[in-house]
Amino acid sequence: MILTVTPNPCVDKTVFIDTLTVGTFMRSGKCTCIPGGKGTNVSRAVKALGRRTRALVIVGGHPGRHVVDMIEHQDGVECLPAWVASQTRTITTVLETSVHRQTAFFEPGSRVTEAEYAGIVDRFRDAVHGASVVTFNGTVCDKSIKTLYRDLIRIAKAAGAITILDSHGSEFALGLESVPCMVKPNVAETEELLGCPLNTDDAKWEAVAEFHARGVELVALSLGERGAFVSRGAERFHVVPPRITEVNPVGSGDVFVAGFAIGLLEHMPLRDMAVLACAAGAANAMTWDIGHFRKDEVDSLMHKVEVRPV
Repeated sequence: MILTVTPNPCVDKTVFIDTLTVGTFMRSGKCTCIPGGKGTNVSRAVKALGRRTRALVIVGGHPGRHVVDMIEHQDGVECLPAWVASQTRTITTVLETSVHRQTAFFEPGSRVTEAEYAGIVDRFRDAVHGASVVTFNGTVCDKSIKTLYRDLIRIAKAAGAITILDSHGSEFALGLESVPCMVKPNVAETEELLGCPLNTDDAKWEAVAEFHARGVELVALSLGERGAFVSRGAERFHVVPPRITEVNPVGSGDVFVAGFAIGLLEHMPLRDMAVLACAAGAANAMTWDIGHFRKDEVDSLMHKVEVRPV
């Protein structure tokens, strides 16, 4: 089973209009709503790919109850809420259909007290039993709990789980201290961590080597539309996604993580799990709502993924 951890979930709402006119009342004929947050995206993708997953989320207030309800009844995923008093955020995206332009409004995340933090750790300690792979996804909702990933990765490893870290900032740097099995940063996140530009492919591969030097076994450095540099042991290659008609690339990195989580769960060869992850990410970009793709679409795209040895 794959357990996902989302410290900063949201009610993810999209309002569709023709053209945004600032300072007026805009009426929409269409609105969608899904449980947002990087880990919830991973769980939704794992479910779409036919595997079992559970989602641990830090939630609060009525928006938090809405998130839990959507995860369980809309996505069909078992949800493990860790409750706090401060309410969960809502992200509202306005999509102008005439020009396919997005404008997103992000509310602040929940605040977390020391007692609530201890409760979150206890909730995770119970949840990790039975999980073979655990993914830690996104930023924390409150910078006062920036040590969350460092603490939880240690617990997960002690329980025998494979750990994947996909974050940035201080919580990413601190999480690395507990040496997760895999990381999936993008170039900007890696530049932020290392404090230097990665303007060439050689520089990017040197950054991959730096993660290995810190003890990380598997590194997938996301390159956006160019795919990813993937490295484990003596295996290194550039995995390149197929050409598609893009609808919405948001969340494709989370779906990419889902592919690797499945690959690690099922002990796939590195090449096979990278191809699955890349094809799933491409399939996700062909739809609007994150994780709302079909497995047969992924299967067809896998044959079009290119793997370039390095």
